Amino acid sequence: MILGLLSRGYCMLNCSRLLWIHVAAALMIITLPSKAQNDQEKIDSLNAAVQNSKGTDQFDATLELMRVLLKYDATKALELSFAAEKIATSMNDSLRIEKAIYARGFIQSKLNMTREAVASLTKSLGIANRNKFETESVKILNTLAIVYSLNGNYDKSLEYHFQALQINEKLGDKESASLNFNNIGFVFFKLKDWENAITNFTKSLELKREINSSYDLDKLLVNLALAYNQNKQYAEAEKKIKETFAFCGEKCDDKVVMPAEFSLGVSLSEQGHRDEAVEHFLKSLELSKQLNDTRFEIENLWNLGSNEVKRGNRSKGIEYLKESEKLAIKTNYLIPLIEVYKEFSTLYTDDKDFKNSSLYQSKYIKLKDSIYSEDLIKNLAKVQANFAERENIKTISEQNDIIALKDQVLGKQRTITVLAMVIALLLLGFTYFAIQSGRTYSAKLKRHNEELEQKVLERTKELQKSNEKLLKAQHDLNNFLYKTSHDIRGPVATLKGLYNLITTKQNEPEELKDLIVREGVQIEKIYKILNRISMVTSIQNTFLKPEVIDFHALLNDIVDFEKKNGQLKHIRVLVDVEPGLKMISDPYLIHLILENMVDNSLKFFNESTRIDPYVKITVSTSGSDALIKVEDNGVGIIMKPGQDVFTMFLRGSERSDIGGVGLYLCKVIADKLEGTIKLEKTSKEGTTFSLKLTLDATEQIKAWNTFLESEYRQEMERQVEYEKREQDAEQGGKASNPFIAT
Repeated sequence: MILGLLSRGYCMLNCSRLLWIHVAAALMIITLPSKAQNDQEKIDSLNAAVQNSKGTDQFDATLELMRVLLKYDATKALELSFAAEKIATSMNDSLRIEKAIYARGFIQSKLNMTREAVASLTKSLGIANRNKFETESVKILNTLAIVYSLNGNYDKSLEYHFQALQINEKLGDKESASLNFNNIGFVFFKLKDWENAITNFTKSLELKREINSSYDLDKLLVNLALAYNQNKQYAEAEKKIKETFAFCGEKCDDKVVMPAEFSLGVSLSEQGHRDEAVEHFLKSLELSKQLNDTRFEIENLWNLGSNEVKRGNRSKGIEYLKESEKLAIKTNYLIPLIEVYKEFSTLYTDDKDFKNSSLYQSKYIKLKDSIYSEDLIKNLAKVQANFAERENIKTISEQNDIIALKDQVLGKQRTITVLAMVIALLLLGFTYFAIQSGRTYSAKLKRHNEELEQKVLERTKELQKSNEKLLKAQHDLNNFLYKTSHDIRGPVATLKGLYNLITTKQNEPEELKDLIVREGVQIEKIYKILNRISMVTSIQNTFLKPEVIDFHALLNDIVDFEKKNGQLKHIRVLVDVEPGLKMISDPYLIHLILENMVDNSLKFFNESTRIDPYVKITVSTSGSDALIKVEDNGVGIIMKPGQDVFTMFLRGSERSDIGGVGLYLCKVIADKLEGTIKLEKTSKEGTTFSLKLTLDATEQIKAWNTFLESEYRQEMERQVEYEKREQDAEQGGKASNPFIAT
């Protein structure tokens, strides 16, 4: 649940009500060409008040002055914040000192001075915590969390949002708690954890309805729409946008219309309606420029670039992408920059410009790894585990209150119970001798049952421990394979880029050219093997999603892909799908298993001129299952007695260029979907594989997702326990545990 990462959409930031603003100003006259006559008159009046007052009155007057001035000249407002701190310090007023420093941090964040903003806000938070200014602490925590999240420091952001939520729950402020849930949903959105994002946005909406609040309701509905889009729930996304416009009507603020238009663009783009999508992105882009919202401007630009390229307007698309890249680098907004680098790498690869392709691929890998680092994942797990522990403690406390209340009720009933017991004892006395022997036997039988039950419990615990060890070993192996393939894939990708660059040279000796070609073949094999191993480990840790499978579209995609790779030059592919067949399963896994089965048959085709090579794919129903067969008339698979063709790295022929991972991948997917795959026959006359899967895998997928969620929770608990042992060991002066926590 931790990783999954980042989006084709930008989630609006409904930050908690950042109190605008407890700021001080210097003793100076400020004149400003005003957009509104009323504001200019107010500035003149406040200037006079600042000059003619002292102490608290002076501070309060400058507070309002800065609020008005900030709309027109943030740099001037920032200058005033330093003088404001000096005024508050001369008064020795801790609350006003904190407000002045907070105002400086807030303005710095508006001016994209991220490092300076974090320093100012951290200093302000220290003053608020020391003096127990809880309301001020919530305000600062929210702003700090926002600054961190906009720069990709999601572990810090989540930590500060959780702290703010705890304080608001303690104060009973449901309005602010609602905004906290919205902000937490935003962080999960940026982590590509759409389910958690939707969960927290929904909690925020439920709290608003509970207290009948409409504060920023339109923005929250847009957030939900953006999250539903990323979760491929397009109907729900469009429904939330309709609710948004129904709520604000003709008075919709441009700050709401801008993300709403963006959300519609994302929804239409993901469904392939690119012409309509571009229209909405352009509307959102225009508003983002008017509102000086740099983040939305970047997001709209790269979405426009991607869509224009896919519409065939390549030069226009590249122009948008370049503009997005330039703006993202200038403002240090790294998340959309990752997607821009990825888009450029793909474009240059298609143009066979391997030098630029390798350059942008390296930028993409470096930036992505720097943001989604191992430390980020570790810290996120720790933050979420700490928050979950707090929730458990809260639940236990509530249960203790219920128990105390029950004790009071029981106390009142005790007298009645004693009287009833006296009567019961008198009655029991008459029957004592009659049932004495039976009671003795019953006691012995009870003791015997208790002993048996205790032994069963002990054996069960032993089995559970053994099972946990096996699961941990499997998880460690999967994690090792994934990390190893991930770490190696970066250098191999760079080697591919260098190889492509070398092959463009024309004046190399023929012998050297031959060696370079051979090297390129081996690099490509390594890259394919790493991709397949990475797929295996990814599948073992992926949440599934049930959808109706369109076998015609799916098989057409696979056949088209093989044609592009030159596999079908001499081979006929026959497809026979039973009419009306309806199957619900995970589309990605079904595509992957069929792709590997078909690729395996194509790989081992018979090259004899007397043979008309073919691959036949049939999809039919068999009771409550779907039966998929892939048959070919190729050269067959060479196997020794007792060998399992689905074992990893088993090579069926010298033609196997990726080390025997494909069929193992098929077995992993079949097991995950609780299906079966088997080799029906193989000989010199050909090979037939059959795959049987349930027609409706909804329950199996639900069970798998539940199991995976449990595994993630246990993983976080193990991590927290490991870190606790490390801390205890260091405090006790002992050597730390030499084993690395998973």
